[in-house]
Formats: sequence, C-alpha cells, structure tokens
Amino acid sequence: MSSGLFVSAIGTDCGKTHVSAALLRQLVLGGQTPVALKPLMSGYDPRNLGGSDAGRLLSACGHPITPTTVGDICWKRFEEPSAPNVAARRAGVALDYKQMLQFLKERISTAGPTLVEGAGGVMSPLTDNSTNLDLMSDLQFPVLLVAANYLGAVSHTLTALAVLEQRGLTVPAVVISQPWPHAGPPAIFAEEIARWTSIPVVTAPFSRTAKDDRTWVSGLAARLFG
Repeated sequence: MSSGLFVSAIGTDCGKTHVSAALLRQLVLGGQTPVALKPLMSGYDPRNLGGSDAGRLLSACGHPITPTTVGDICWKRFEEPSAPNVAARRAGVALDYKQMLQFLKERISTAGPTLVEGAGGVMSPLTDNSTNLDLMSDLQFPVLLVAANYLGAVSHTLTALAVLEQRGLTVPAVVISQPWPHAGPPAIFAEEIARWTSIPVVTAPFSRTAKDDRTWVSGLAARLFG
C-alpha cells in the first residue's frame, strides 16, 4: 500500500530540502524505495544539478543526477530566484495548475512512499491562480511542516498550522530545522511551539553529515511512514 507525505514550511530557506533528503535516506536505509517529487523550482542553476533541490532529493534516493532525472521529478524549473509564478511569468512561460497536478499524480508511487516537496511556504504561490495550500488539498497527503528559528517564526508557524487545519489537512509533526550554522538553536523555539499545539515537535539541529541526521530522523521516519 502506498503512502505519501507533503513537505512544506513556514517560509523559504527553512530547511525543507535538508529535512526531505534526510527522510529519504532513512527510508532507503530501511529497505524502502521512495519516490521524491519537486514540482517547481526557481533559483535553479542547470550548471549545478547536484546542488539543486531536485538533485539533492535524487541523491538521497540513490538515483543518478542528470538533466533527464531532474526532469522526471520536477515539472518546471526557472533560474530566477523568485516565486515560481513570478519566475515563470518573467520567462514567458504559462503555468497550468491542472497539468502540474497531473504530472504529480502520474508519478505517485503505488509500491512505496512518495514525498512531495513544495516550493516556499504553505501559502506561497505556485501558479497565478494556485498556492502550495491548493496543491496539498488536492493531493490529500499528510503535511510535514518545517520551521526555522528566526524572529517572528512563532507567529508564522502557528498561522501556518491554523491554515492547514482550516483546510482539513493532517500535520503529523512540526520539524524545527537549523538550516544554517548561525541560526538560533532549535530547542528553545521547539519548546515555545509545543506550548501552543499538541502536534509533535521534532528538532533537527544543524549538521554536516547524513550520519549526524540519524539522531533525529530515524524516529521521525518511523512516525511518518511506519
């Protein structure tokens, strides 16, 4: 039986790809064959495939990173580091939400876990008439919410949780990531978020190796995928 997860965040640069890649590596270590999907990317450098979000997800799954494999999991890519709909508009590309949704549905695994990583935050626009929230609602996957410790992040996290609940989406956990070395420690932020929600809160301290990530990701993967 297939299982799915949508990885979203309270904003950009919160560590979605780091958390997603750690989960995928853990699933592979557990003998599973996950499918990773990143429907839209902006700020994409075709000369650095391995450093792209899609490249990192492919690597975590143990797949080669080529223009073809990146295209297999990522519907559209734009070099401008803007919201995907803005980058597409400036590139003269029309984004059709229904086509993107069909792209994803054709690739959702029936044999193992499927992880879909959004672009930006919960309410970030994907096309000129749809947001990540619309995509999450249509896919009906549980949503893993990634947050990072910065001024205002408590409000952003609680707002995101309220919007997800309003749409009837399940949030199995909140991950407080530390995506850069100088970011505030996640533990204090996690304690504050836990005051306001009964949803489990997991801390993902900054790390440089996949081995370090196993200290927090193994339990999270078991909770999310069984």
